[in-house]
Amino acid sequence: MSRKRTSLYIYILLIATLFAAPASADPDAMLDRSRTQFGDLSTNQINYINARFNEVRNDLILISDISIIADYQSGTVNDHGFINGINSLDDTTNVNVVLIHTHGGIFLLSTFLKFKDGSHLYNSDVNSWMSQRDGGFIFAGACESAKNTDLGNEFINKGFDTYFGYKDTVNTLHNARFYSEFFSMGTFTNVAVSEAANYAEDEVEEEFGDATDVANNRFIGNSNLCLRT
Repeated sequence: MSRKRTSLYIYILLIATLFAAPASADPDAMLDRSRTQFGDLSTNQINYINARFNEVRNDLILISDISIIADYQSGTVNDHGFINGINSLDDTTNVNVVLIHTHGGIFLLSTFLKFKDGSHLYNSDVNSWMSQRDGGFIFAGACESAKNTDLGNEFINKGFDTYFGYKDTVNTLHNARFYSEFFSMGTFTNVAVSEAANYAEDEVEEEFGDATDVANNRFIGNSNLCLRT
């Protein structure tokens, strides 16, 4: 290639670089370790949960659309902050992923997730604070997070593809092993989230000898969703 052509080629590359649309700096996935901040766990239990979260992070990076993960290692402060985190996700990716491990329950037949300041996230809060999404998967790792369907359905109404939760109480370490194995399997190509859940149940039973609590789960929305295609 002549020196003149080489100079022209470099010039074109420079112009293309200058005018290329910048890559989004918004996170593609969100992890919330709120459960470790409630003060009712031993150091060993906290270390176990954090180790499982680190495994999830390593697996999520295998999804081509995911390059930035917002990891709330101290947990989101409150219910509004949790929704603000979801609103900040890059909505141009195929599937945003949200994982939260926290306390949950039912009050007057309404499902809630609990945060460090004592606030509770209800379906009405999701409706009021969350912007409309273009797909996504949320793993609500908390007791009774899908005992009733109101909270999960509101996430679906707001554009998430799939909401996962438990119908009853769940052992916190069983839950941690479950979501670690769930995302380990679920980040393989064309594996449905329902298949990943079956695999994770088996892994929990192998480690702890019982997986009754994590097996009592519910998918709201599309249980055939594949996180990686």
